[in-house]
Amino acid sequence: MLGLLICLTLGQAAVPDSSPVDTVHYGGRNVRYRVKDADVLLLDSAWVRYREMTVHSDSIHYDLDEQRLRAYGEVLFTSGDQNINGVELQYDIDTRKGMMRTARTELQDGFFHAEEVWLVEEKTIHARRGYYTTCDRDHPHYDFFGPRVKLLMDDIVITRPVLLRLFGFPVLAAPFWLVPVANQRQSGLMPFKVGFSNDQGWYGKDLAWYQVINEYADATVYLDVMTRKGIQPRAEAVYIVNPLARGSIQGSWIREWDTRRTRYSFNASHSSVFLFDSELKAEADVVSDSRYVPEYGEDQVDWLKQEASSFIQLTRPIRRVGNFSVLARNRREFLQHRSYSQLPSARLSFGTRPLVAGWNFAPGLGFENVLRNYADSLDADTARSVELDGRASVGFSSPDYRLGSVGGLRLRHDVALSAEREYWNDTLASSPARLGNELRVELDQRLGGGIALRQSISAGQDNRLDTAAFPQTRYSASAGTELALYRVFGIETGNLHGLLHTVRPSAYLTYQPGVTSRRILGTPDLLEPEDVYASYRIDNGFQAKAGSTRAVVDLGRVGLSGSYDLLDRRLSPLRADAALYPLRSVEGLDLQLDAGVSFDLETLRFRDDYSVGGSFSWDALLWRGPVTAADSSAGRTDSDWRVQLRLRHSLTGNNNMLTGSFGFQFPGWRVDLASIGYNFKTAELTDYSVTVWRDLHCWEALATFEKLGASWKYDFEVRIKRLPDVKFGKSTFRTFLPE
Repeated sequence: MLGLLICLTLGQAAVPDSSPVDTVHYGGRNVRYRVKDADVLLLDSAWVRYREMTVHSDSIHYDLDEQRLRAYGEVLFTSGDQNINGVELQYDIDTRKGMMRTARTELQDGFFHAEEVWLVEEKTIHARRGYYTTCDRDHPHYDFFGPRVKLLMDDIVITRPVLLRLFGFPVLAAPFWLVPVANQRQSGLMPFKVGFSNDQGWYGKDLAWYQVINEYADATVYLDVMTRKGIQPRAEAVYIVNPLARGSIQGSWIREWDTRRTRYSFNASHSSVFLFDSELKAEADVVSDSRYVPEYGEDQVDWLKQEASSFIQLTRPIRRVGNFSVLARNRREFLQHRSYSQLPSARLSFGTRPLVAGWNFAPGLGFENVLRNYADSLDADTARSVELDGRASVGFSSPDYRLGSVGGLRLRHDVALSAEREYWNDTLASSPARLGNELRVELDQRLGGGIALRQSISAGQDNRLDTAAFPQTRYSASAGTELALYRVFGIETGNLHGLLHTVRPSAYLTYQPGVTSRRILGTPDLLEPEDVYASYRIDNGFQAKAGSTRAVVDLGRVGLSGSYDLLDRRLSPLRADAALYPLRSVEGLDLQLDAGVSFDLETLRFRDDYSVGGSFSWDALLWRGPVTAADSSAGRTDSDWRVQLRLRHSLTGNNNMLTGSFGFQFPGWRVDLASIGYNFKTAELTDYSVTVWRDLHCWEALATFEKLGASWKYDFEVRIKRLPDVKFGKSTFRTFLPE
């Protein structure tokens, strides 16, 4: 006994891992053992450990008979990876229940405080006058306060009722609320918004329940209540089971009280491994009318929605054969008042199959059933067409034969058979059937000095099997040369180290003779050519090594091309095009200049098909300020001064447009000007969006203004950074604000 007391007096008595699991360990710098009362008084750095539970305190009174302990002063209660601090603790070791006063604990993204907490079971706490906040200040900027709170550690906080307090003053109340505090997704209620608008009246929106179905899927059910429009239920779900399946579902429905119209929207996407190793992909986009999504949506994408498209595709690999796919598609275009459907489209691809002597062939089969509906402005059917199209094809290709000094030889022969049926308003309009084939022979030679020669001859035929007309035969031959020239310049300027200039001139002559149609094969009229022309092009490329790593960067290219018709003895317009990247080697800067123009050599004038464009980007850190560990852990912005600029200018004969974006960040602020466009022809701004962001410690404030064509909107809100669904903004005060 004396030895044990000495160990305890010295503190931190160690017990081997082989000791019984129900042993209670305790220690301290000053240990007083009272035999008569069967208790131990631990003073100065006192501690008690039992299984996963540990208590550290200034002083602990441990009753050995009752297996109860009382801790005073600064108390730290630990269970597993959860810590609770307080000023007084009473704890029953046998029942593992207890009570702590002035308790506080840190959760995943926030902090929980209470006047009293009761440890009713492992990782379950009942609290009196408790609050939760993500603010790390001693007097937090906000908190969720409840007179009665239940905390499931690493799970959720349940409070009845709940008050949202700002600087200690209540601003909102609810009969109960659930705040997820787990590392993983948790089911629960989501914050909603209330307000007023001229067309919807008083409303409560985003009344939502978020449900975690399992580790692969979750769903959210919403309810929007509008006094003038009605009740709009909405739902969305997401599932991800890699690599087997993934997808999403969104839908909404409303029976409008003022118009008596039923309106809806449904969108879903899915991809998965299907039966017999096949792959299934599907998308569904169904909407009642073109205005439903823009009227109830709040994003620019919703404003622009003018079509709905759905499809389902099944692809099945066929062992040792190829791939089979079947597709059904439907697209509805609201502005054009037309719809397009493929019901279905099927294709069988055999891939490339080897033959003898290195030859390959690639057969394929295809079928399409295309339905088109055309309507007037009132969406009344005015025309309907149906196209049935079947196709079979096969291609033969040779290996690359090397013929010594003659060079390389390649052969290819393609054959295709197709049959069509086209109906207009259920009346057969045409039923063509065609058989086409083409044979192509290619030669190439590589000479010294980077010179390459290429020749090709092709013969093709189109047969209309549904008529008695002779087949249409065509022949073509071409020959040309390409040359690659290189020169390195020893330039040392800025961060450039050397410049590589590459010149690639090329010239080709193409000859197509006239053809006399015959019943079997058309006869070429070599002395009566149908088309003879020469084409040429010169490409210039520029590369350099940049920076300390001497990485190769492209600085641009310049090209010049044209052709000459030998029959009409006429030069085509000379076309020049260029793309330059003069700042590609400078970190944080990028400038691209591109241009194209045609010059008519007969009139000695430039044509109106010119285009000039340029893009510039600048991303610079102007100044970096200090960032404390507390700022970083609280999720606050750093004190950097940063600027980001993106500009794009396009000039053509019919267009003169400047678009861009600008962002400027300085301590506690960020200003973004996005999607801005200026039309120089009409001298007006087009689309743009302005966002101002302000850091408010644990909160953040945003103000936005967006314009898209004739539509515009503004919004502002203040929200909690780590709980962005908790916010106040335009929707909260819409009663007093213009739309």
